[in-house]
Amino acid sequence: MKSFSLLAFLFVFAFINSQNRELTNKKLIKYHEAVNSAEDKIVTDDLDSADFYYRKAFKHFNEPHANDIYNHMKVLLNKKEYENAFKHYQSLNCMNYKFEDHFISVNFPNHENYKKLKCTNKFDNDYRKQLDELFVTDQHYRKLSGGDYAKYKKEITRNDSITSTKLLQLIQKKGFPNEYDLSLSSADPVFFQNFYFIIWHQLATSLYKPQVVNFSSEIIKALNRGKITPDNAAFLLDLSNGTTDYSAKYFDIVQILKNEGNSERPHDGVEEMLEKADCCYVHEWFYPEKRGEKGNALVKDIDRRRKSIGMSTLDQNLRKKTFLLTNKDYKLGHASLIGINFQNNEDAENLKKHFIKIK
Repeated sequence: MKSFSLLAFLFVFAFINSQNRELTNKKLIKYHEAVNSAEDKIVTDDLDSADFYYRKAFKHFNEPHANDIYNHMKVLLNKKEYENAFKHYQSLNCMNYKFEDHFISVNFPNHENYKKLKCTNKFDNDYRKQLDELFVTDQHYRKLSGGDYAKYKKEITRNDSITSTKLLQLIQKKGFPNEYDLSLSSADPVFFQNFYFIIWHQLATSLYKPQVVNFSSEIIKALNRGKITPDNAAFLLDLSNGTTDYSAKYFDIVQILKNEGNSERPHDGVEEMLEKADCCYVHEWFYPEKRGEKGNALVKDIDRRRKSIGMSTLDQNLRKKTFLLTNKDYKLGHASLIGINFQNNEDAENLKKHFIKIK
């Protein structure tokens, strides 16, 4: 009877916990609705409408996400509204975004004539330093392993336990940080902060180590405070809980990689493998007209959860993924391409039979 009671409690707890994974901040709901509309208009090359929706979004939230500022800047550049675009450039520059070399001279040849904004950002440099140190620890044995994580299982497990516990303590003490707190100096070009990887490595389905910390509650708090984008929140929530709540494997764009090196070190030479990748393939459900009753039911269920945290619909996201294959101007999503690594051509060819080539 006790076992039944415990099982019932765990079921109820899991149900309640899942129900609480929602964006409830009304201003942010409106903000993300407008941003989703803006991104959908970018994909259809309706830049005037994209501009309209970004301006609408920024009226709802005075600390817009850096990727949204970047995309609006690109919309304005493509509309040849250089002076307005330059304001966004300056905002990102004040956040220490890593622009490509010569970005300003290529995109703003007359920038000397534009009004210069004074940077007023106040970053928590001590917090960023602590997070960067945790990230170095997180990455140390992973870099040594070259992808053969089993070789350093004990070391990675120990380090991940330390870094995740310390990260949780920092977040609970100082709050979940974003670019307005840390700058973008520790983020990658698509605005993915380094400390996100520590959360990533607490994935529930790890084959090498148990989960020490589940960051789901902190991620949802951050989402409702505008400290993380819905796309990044969904990505980390699925990893943290071993779920596919916000997408599914049927909607990935796949590229086929061939590992010509050491099979025990699959990450070695990954840049060379990506250059030679056979891209791109999709499951037939990528297309709405091919889904049938089962596929449509899956999409409806996923869209319900996506909407609950402020994401675009799945089909809007698939349009963005396809758009990004040929247009590198914008930052419109996370993990647009999934690489599948093969040692021999026969296995790769057998897989391709189940996919549709789109490029």
